[in-house]
Amino acid sequence: MEKKTTYVAKTFAGLEQVLAKELGTLGATDVVPLRRGVSFRGDQRLLYKANIWCRSALSVLQPLSSFSFDSRESFYQKMRNIEWTTLFPADKTMAVIATAHDSHVFNNTMFLAQLTKDAVADSFMDAFDCRPNVDTDNTQVRIVVNVQKDSCKVSLDSSGEALFKRGYRKSGGQAPINEVLAAGLILMAEWDRKSPFYDPMCGSGTFAIEAAMMSAQMAPGAGRRTFGFAHWNSYNESLFLEEQQSAREQQVPLPAKVLASDLTGKMLSITRQNAMNAGLLGSIQIQKNDFFAFHPREENGLVMLNPPYGQRMKQQDVRALYIHIGDTLKQRFAGFRAGIISADLDAMKHIGLRPKRRYPVFNGPLKCSFQIYELFEGKKQ
Repeated sequence: MEKKTTYVAKTFAGLEQVLAKELGTLGATDVVPLRRGVSFRGDQRLLYKANIWCRSALSVLQPLSSFSFDSRESFYQKMRNIEWTTLFPADKTMAVIATAHDSHVFNNTMFLAQLTKDAVADSFMDAFDCRPNVDTDNTQVRIVVNVQKDSCKVSLDSSGEALFKRGYRKSGGQAPINEVLAAGLILMAEWDRKSPFYDPMCGSGTFAIEAAMMSAQMAPGAGRRTFGFAHWNSYNESLFLEEQQSAREQQVPLPAKVLASDLTGKMLSITRQNAMNAGLLGSIQIQKNDFFAFHPREENGLVMLNPPYGQRMKQQDVRALYIHIGDTLKQRFAGFRAGIISADLDAMKHIGLRPKRRYPVFNGPLKCSFQIYELFEGKKQ
């Protein structure tokens, strides 16, 4: 039986529960939601699966060491004592991603990163008289260092480039929603992946593309050429290729109707290009529609909206827009479920519908509310 290791999958604040559920479905054990992450245990195959399949993860880290320190010297020594030469070869390029909070030793993350690089490089110089090159543009090995007060956690990033970079979005709209956040919100809304899915203010089409990938059982990492773990000493290429091929074979023709629509031709052109990059151009329906004049043919499904808010338009216009959104959902989408994300909490109150569920989430640095509505004809009894 293969040895199990503890990993930590990182995500946006608010998406921890859906990521925990995804990992459990893949076979992870000891799944524990954390703040902006999920701790879990699994073997090497599960590490590869998590990177290939997790829609709501930003990265998957392998913790290496936790230690306390009281000076730069003790930090350096404990960082150097990690057996770096057993983890990756000296001919790899590396970078350090460092954060520090409430530390009396490190008030500069650049210095923290530099001291970490020195410790790693000196470890290799002692063993092989050569060292990995530091390259922040073409990084093969990412070392993640988090300092909190006088304690430090060190991890290797198994994902490499962030997992939200699916490869399909070459351009976005005015305020494109992150792919991981879009997927996480759809998972929160508990769409069955068979009923119709509407993205009626589609922008660059991220909601529609993520929904279509879910419905067609397309793994977000199935076409990705490389991950961070491919540069580790422990990399098992045949096992990884087996998992990636298995993921590709699970894809099916899109069973759900997925519709992306917008008012402007420019946005629809971007959506078409992104859908083509994702291999979904003939599967997603892309139309020029006015959401406020649109009549769905179906009697149920999921509508997802990321409407404009205060930073993009005047406050009185925002309120009028959100009132109009609520009226349209009520009058035209009875039988549907709707999910709306916005950073304008005041505007959300003007939708005029009572949410079934409400979740605090973040869209980048913006604190948002994601609200899910069950839409009924007339008044809900």
